[in-house]
Amino acid sequence: MSGQTGKWREEQILIICPGSQTTMAQIGCSELTPPARRFPTRMFKDQDSDDWRPYHTYKRKKAGANGNSDDDWEYVEDVDSTEGAVYPIRGGRIVNMDAFLAFLEHVHGSLTTTYHNTPIILMASPQWTRPDCENIARYIFEKTKTPALCLINSGIATQYGLRWANLTVVDVGFEKVDVTCIYDSRVVSHVGVGACSTNEIFDISGGEVFTRKLMSLLESRGFDHEMAEQLKKSNICEVLPYTPDAPELMDLPLDTGSGPTADVPKIVADDDIGDDSRIVDDEGVLDVANIVASGQTREFLAKQEKLKAEKAKPGRKGKDKDNAADAAAKAARLPNSKRSRNMFHYEELVTEEVPVAPPPQQNGTTTEVEMSDAAASSAAPAETADAAADGEKPQTEPEKAPAPTEGGLEAVPSGVQEPETNGASGSTQLTERVTKRVRRDIEIGLERFLFADRVEVDRIVTAIYRAIQGIGDMYMRPSCWENIVFVGNGSRIRGLKENIMQTLQARHLVSPSSATMFTSELPSNIGTPSGTGSQTPTGSFTGAPHQLPTASSVNPLLQAATTANLGVPGGLGGPPGGSNVATSNAGDAPGVSHHFHSQTPTSIKQAAMPTYLSEWSKNGFEEAMFLGAQVAARLAFCIHNLDAQGLEAQRLMSLSRVDYK
Repeated sequence: MSGQTGKWREEQILIICPGSQTTMAQIGCSELTPPARRFPTRMFKDQDSDDWRPYHTYKRKKAGANGNSDDDWEYVEDVDSTEGAVYPIRGGRIVNMDAFLAFLEHVHGSLTTTYHNTPIILMASPQWTRPDCENIARYIFEKTKTPALCLINSGIATQYGLRWANLTVVDVGFEKVDVTCIYDSRVVSHVGVGACSTNEIFDISGGEVFTRKLMSLLESRGFDHEMAEQLKKSNICEVLPYTPDAPELMDLPLDTGSGPTADVPKIVADDDIGDDSRIVDDEGVLDVANIVASGQTREFLAKQEKLKAEKAKPGRKGKDKDNAADAAAKAARLPNSKRSRNMFHYEELVTEEVPVAPPPQQNGTTTEVEMSDAAASSAAPAETADAAADGEKPQTEPEKAPAPTEGGLEAVPSGVQEPETNGASGSTQLTERVTKRVRRDIEIGLERFLFADRVEVDRIVTAIYRAIQGIGDMYMRPSCWENIVFVGNGSRIRGLKENIMQTLQARHLVSPSSATMFTSELPSNIGTPSGTGSQTPTGSFTGAPHQLPTASSVNPLLQAATTANLGVPGGLGGPPGGSNVATSNAGDAPGVSHHFHSQTPTSIKQAAMPTYLSEWSKNGFEEAMFLGAQVAARLAFCIHNLDAQGLEAQRLMSLSRVDYK
């Protein structure tokens, strides 16, 4: 690339960020915006050959064809069907290289028109092996004729997008969770969760685990994977805050009937209390005898005076109505976490086969078949009326969408129906697929909170702790603890990030006030009281008075206990090499001072997100790796007028066709 460094415009760069389910792609990086295109990461095997197709393809007889030859059939692509789909990426790993390479060619061909002047920046998952990267680079250079290729780690791409030099990236994907620790713009630690365990129960991690848990909780109500996925993405499904003392480690709302179908409390006015039927006759005249006999004359007169006063004040009844409306509004304003039940609006795509109108003739005439079809259609209303008069179901009534059941799914027609042939006339009726959207309202209980499997959350928390504490240089750990970011569409689950941070702080955080346990309360040069009962310190010390405590004031027993499992050589926290010379912190190089506590974190925080990108602030930074890929594309391909050192650094960011050959 030495001869073409910085020779491309921003409109020429192709950015591809593959995922297990969805791949983000865009041509051009002039505007730092969310991805313009999203491709389903799947391919379909061709039945007649070994080629790969991007969509499900089926055969259909051409319009007006009556024979069975090959020319009478055509191939139709169904862009919404997943029948026979092959997903080349699972849990961040490439499980089908041939399908993945064909998918890259499909994305490249869909977005580009030229094959010789479009550099490619491709985001690589941390699970991709070196042979995987070599096969991808070979295929791209030989198939797409690209002039340059840049493979960038997803964690580094996230760092480019969020501008933090030191951070911990927690990528919650479809079937995996990647924890990548970055210090000074380089990866220092990585731990992956999912698709790496020998236990079948923990074979995957991430958003799919929560979907399966939700589906198992609502299986008795007929929920399938699609319904559970929509419910997980809705606003009523959330992870409640972490509560260590609760049995479920969360405060679940009580089932008090405060759901959307609960009756609004009735407001009863004071004048409605009591039964006055005994003292008022049918004509509305007061019965004085009954009033005196009841012995409640004084109470009755007071009540009548109160009614007169209320009638004199206008707006009394309107106030009662307002109170009832306020009570209903107050019940509706309850947050989702305080409701035991809430309404879920499920939207479903229903595909039907509908007949196709015959094509018009070019010469403007009508054939016998069309005339017979027109006669049959004109006679249909009469047959319908006769059947309705006889109480029978009309035979010509079009098939309606199946009615929704109480807790189950609608029957959605699938597959391709072959053209229906009328045996009498030999005519063929063509059909086509029509998709419409159907909406249903389903009431959901506490299952929308219990889907957050505590085992899965603990796995993510443990992975974060092991990734940061596994960094070899301990002075890097505090910066990684204080800048934790959550990316990946799996982290969009409401309350998941907050629950993970609360769990980390409750289990692994050491407050700064307890940091004095590692040092002595008194300076090291103050003598200890003698055993004679006198409180005067003895003068058994040497050195300048009132000297500040040094590293020698660290309690050796506490330091030995806290650094025993860290593999620190050299006795009680000494430097490498076995020397007993005390330094500022265990494991530090002599003469280098870092103020931190290496055993456990004293500060766990989330990194602040940028505020200068309005479109990304609205979209959310869960896809920050794509933003970082755009920034990296500018640095690798589009910056001009660099010095010699900058040119060399830019050359090393990508691989050119000249260097590849």
